[in-house]
Amino acid sequence: MYESMKLDTLMDTLLSEIRKYGILEISMEQYQVVCNEILRFANWKGVDKHLDEIIAEYTSAIEKRCSKGEICAEYLRFQKRVLRMITSLVNTGNVDFTSSHSNKKYIVSSENTYLISRIIDENKLTGESQKEMDTVIRHFFSFIEAKGFEVEDISDDLIIEFLTTEMPTTNKGSIGRTLRGIRYVSSYLKAHHLAKLVLDFNQLKIKTNSAKMIQPYTQEEINQMIAAVDCSLPEGIRDYAILMLGFDTGLRGVDIRKLCLSDIDWKTGNVKISQSKTAEPLILPLNGKVMNAIADYILQVRPESDCDEIFLTVKKPIHPMNKRAYPFSGIIHKYCDKAGVERKPMRAFHSLRRSFATELSVAGVPLETISQLLGHRRIDEDKPYLSYNREQIAFCAMNFDEIPLEGGIYAFKADLNSSAGGGNR
Repeated sequence: MYESMKLDTLMDTLLSEIRKYGILEISMEQYQVVCNEILRFANWKGVDKHLDEIIAEYTSAIEKRCSKGEICAEYLRFQKRVLRMITSLVNTGNVDFTSSHSNKKYIVSSENTYLISRIIDENKLTGESQKEMDTVIRHFFSFIEAKGFEVEDISDDLIIEFLTTEMPTTNKGSIGRTLRGIRYVSSYLKAHHLAKLVLDFNQLKIKTNSAKMIQPYTQEEINQMIAAVDCSLPEGIRDYAILMLGFDTGLRGVDIRKLCLSDIDWKTGNVKISQSKTAEPLILPLNGKVMNAIADYILQVRPESDCDEIFLTVKKPIHPMNKRAYPFSGIIHKYCDKAGVERKPMRAFHSLRRSFATELSVAGVPLETISQLLGHRRIDEDKPYLSYNREQIAFCAMNFDEIPLEGGIYAFKADLNSSAGGGNR
């Protein structure tokens, strides 16, 4: 059945099966990216080639890219996983969701298999997270059984021995998954009094040298990108609305792509969504410019379609952009190049979200409000989104003698320009 499918149809089928499996929408974006890259490679090489040839040549190409440092080893591993999924779908009619190292490598007793399922269920793990944690936890219990120990024999020292002898050391992602799996195991054993554990393994984290500071686009760079959009073209009108929406609301690209016509309340000027990453509801206000940009797109150039999604492809066949179109980062890179804005590592469409948060911070908006607008559940999630502001830091570092006082209380002048010009300070 699948052998005779066109490659683009095969990719759509694969993505559909992955979505059914329960993968989060935010992760679906990564699968979409890889599928698009494979399609572009196949078109470049020639669609008349057999799938096995395409996969073999694509594998060779990405391995060369990895050896040159163009892509990281983790991304290479992920792409190979997608290729295995495609192969299994064609050969068996089913998608192989296992990692390259199958769980069969870690054989455990039926009693511990049941215990593993309880740990997975209690932590409400699904989809990809479930698969990854199942492998890690199986590895741990296989290690325990190989040493001849039962569950009640598990001790702090035994867990530490597993971490020091069995945990991968070269891949940050694999280390993180192993530590997370051990946290699940130790918490479950403690909660159900199945083992005598003293240490708090929930404190296990990957040590980093410095806090991750995410660089946003500056307001000038955003203005340059927006100015580079050709709004005489249908694609330009669409892209302009997307860029304006991204910066003005801080919405994730995946949520903008899923945005439906019914999600915008034109009377109140609000947009209401259920966030793909957290499933949390979010209501945000839209300013007039953004609403006009979206309205211009819908009324003037949006293709006729039965699709509920607002943003559609320009060329036929018409479908929502989240199906086969390039990710929104492609839009950013396109207009960065047109505007002469420098591309920098880690800066893509998601950086508009960071710019949104930073601009609010500069304007003096409280962190709690910024957190609500970003749709975060905890304030500490906002930290990577905020850039340092020189003026704010300078003000915090001022000598107290420089702070204007009247009658023993702080007195701030509304007209700063007047004060700077020699007014009463």
